[in-house]
Amino acid sequence: MFAGRFGAVTAARRASAAGQRRNHAAVQARKEREKVKETVDRIMAKYDLDKTGFLERAQVVRLLTDLDYSTPNGTQPTEEEVAFVMQCADRSRNKAIDRNELVEAIAVWNSYIKEKGTIDQVMLKYDTDRNGALSREEAKHMLVELNEGKDVSDKDIDDIFAASDMCEKGDLKRVEVLLAINFWYHMVETREQEVEVKKSHGCCCVC
Repeated sequence: MFAGRFGAVTAARRASAAGQRRNHAAVQARKEREKVKETVDRIMAKYDLDKTGFLERAQVVRLLTDLDYSTPNGTQPTEEEVAFVMQCADRSRNKAIDRNELVEAIAVWNSYIKEKGTIDQVMLKYDTDRNGALSREEAKHMLVELNEGKDVSDKDIDDIFAASDMCEKGDLKRVEVLLAINFWYHMVETREQEVEVKKSHGCCCVC
């Protein structure tokens, strides 16, 4: 009996800690976006040299290079990294970043830079064939660990790849791994909220 109560308490604490981490991440992301909005005018003035009102790919590369504090000064982002930012932020699909898309572009890039160390660890552990990407099987091993050892369904993996495999290559590149992890936690949180709603509705039933 004690073991059962102890296990329940431990699970509750673990769930609470996970929830706090996710809430903290959401708050930090919101603060990051608010901070970036305040500097949009300054950034456009510096990088939109031809005054078109948007940043073309070469101008985006220059911006990302200047924002990257994780590499030596002047180190340009890889083609994969540039494509990742453009895919995430270029909602109008005109191969450029306008003022409204700039906030998202910088937020995505900053989040990626902050999580580079985590991504390195994930790739070192799960990219067993060392090809620079996670296959479905490798990604499943990662997700099972995130799910505290519990199996992850094929449908969940399909959904995660649909949301994260932006290059549509059937695997997850380094930059896409971060999307997959974030989408997983979002999916888990959504399910937890749905369970809580069902519980609250059940408590209100009168037989």
